[in-house]
Amino acid sequence: MSTAPKLQENLEELVELFKAFPILQGFPENLVNELANAAEILNLPTNSQILKQGQINEHLYFLIDGQVGVYVDGGRVSKMQRRGDLLGEMSVISRKAVGATLLSETDVTLVRVDSNVFLNMKGAERDFFLSILYRIYATVLADKLTTTNQKAKHFEELTIKLTATQAELEEANATLEKKVEERTLKLEQQNAELVVGKRKMEEMLNNKRMLFKKLTEFQEEQIIPLKSFLDEVRKVHPGEKSVNDARKTVFEVQQLLGPLNEQYADEQAMFSKRVLLADSNKKQQITAKMALGGSGVELDLASTLEEGQTKIAEKNYDLIFVDSTMLELANKAREKNANVGLVLMTSDNITNYLPCLKKLSSIPHIVSRVESDRTFTVKNIMTTAIKLLSRDIFGLEKYVSWGVEIHSQPVTSSKQRPEVIALVDSYFEKVGVRRANRDRMRVVLEEMLMNAIYDAPADPQGNALYNHLPRTTELALKAEEQGVVRYATDGMLIAVSVQDPFGSLKGNTILRYLEHNYGDAASENADHQNKGGAGRGLHQIVENSDLVVFNVDPGKKTEVIALFNVEVKESTHQNPSFHLFIKS
Repeated sequence: MSTAPKLQENLEELVELFKAFPILQGFPENLVNELANAAEILNLPTNSQILKQGQINEHLYFLIDGQVGVYVDGGRVSKMQRRGDLLGEMSVISRKAVGATLLSETDVTLVRVDSNVFLNMKGAERDFFLSILYRIYATVLADKLTTTNQKAKHFEELTIKLTATQAELEEANATLEKKVEERTLKLEQQNAELVVGKRKMEEMLNNKRMLFKKLTEFQEEQIIPLKSFLDEVRKVHPGEKSVNDARKTVFEVQQLLGPLNEQYADEQAMFSKRVLLADSNKKQQITAKMALGGSGVELDLASTLEEGQTKIAEKNYDLIFVDSTMLELANKAREKNANVGLVLMTSDNITNYLPCLKKLSSIPHIVSRVESDRTFTVKNIMTTAIKLLSRDIFGLEKYVSWGVEIHSQPVTSSKQRPEVIALVDSYFEKVGVRRANRDRMRVVLEEMLMNAIYDAPADPQGNALYNHLPRTTELALKAEEQGVVRYATDGMLIAVSVQDPFGSLKGNTILRYLEHNYGDAASENADHQNKGGAGRGLHQIVENSDLVVFNVDPGKKTEVIALFNVEVKESTHQNPSFHLFIKS
């Protein structure tokens, strides 16, 4: 045989490589030397084509280092990465086109052997080397067959497991279908029950509305005329016991019907009214839905200023709630409808929203809330909606549970003030209110009475009558100047209010006092506030209450309501909690 001459060092390297290949283990050394004489080392970079599918191949390749991918019709079917793996042997033996494309997937080192060196031999020498080639091929084929058998066994095991898993899945699916069917049937039954329940509820609500309507008509058409008739009879027969007893009974009936008629009036005022809540806080939107969901109002929500502007442009609203980031909507809403109710509902620090309020054309109603107190927030939203949609902002009973007895005392003079405070304190002590809450209540009631006696009275032109007097000066109020103290508890809240018949407390005045006490200038005004005056009194009222409600009908009536939680809660904020409603 004739081969190209090789350098001794390269030949020795190839011989050592061949001896290390597993498929050549046990081959005679002279045969290995002959292979080495017909071989060369190739170093190929990544993505090099070693063999191409469909082309004729005349070389055997032994892999030394790297990874080779096997691709058939463009798809990768396997990889070769073991040292000594043989490539291209099938096409050499069969003398047919290569059945797969071989690509280097990393940098690879190969030994390439020219098969023509053996195939072109003559006689016994050719047969001898072909036998070597077939022996190598048989060894490779046996190795591949072993690997295939192992894969087939593994595949068979996987098939058994998959068959078992499939059976389990089919059983589970059947069970699931049965449960789904049972659950669907149960849901259908529950849905049917809910439909029936809804109809019953609607029927009950309709019956309730009809009953309330009848009671309202009964009071207006029967009770009020009857009381007027008895009043006339009493003038003629002032000492007649039966007439006085009848008047007393009619009065008691009026007291019983009063709350029912008020509730009916509130529901009628709420029904089909359009309300917009513009609040970027999703949690507060959910709270509003809870509060107003069953009230009969049509509630829309806006999460951004742009969304709020669009809704105001599209619809006419009766009431709009905005947070401090959307106060700009207030002017837009007033431009479209001067009578729309506007409420700033906020948990922000007062210093954040006071500057924005000053830029508005008019002061909106204000509900400053504690965001973490969800229950109280729900009640506040509902109460605020009722007050503004019914256009009746006054009344302590709006903040306590329905049916609670409200007690009252007139405010006649400065001398009477301690007696009223003692009377109210005694009532709360008897019903079990803790001393700590009663102490706060006394401080607040003292300040509210001082304001009603000295600060509120004004002449027809709105000029203060008595606020120039020292608070130690005894002052008796005229009948038309006298206010009313009202107080009650429903077991959850303690409520105290003071009304006066003047309505001289202005919204700007309240905001100015709040800014002095809680705004950026609070520390600068501390010394001034400590000297007394309405500013200090307002500060005392707000600081010692859990919530203060200011209701003002300018020039006609002012009501300040102070609410205290029966269960003292740990303070979680330093912002004043107050509501401001100014009747327009």
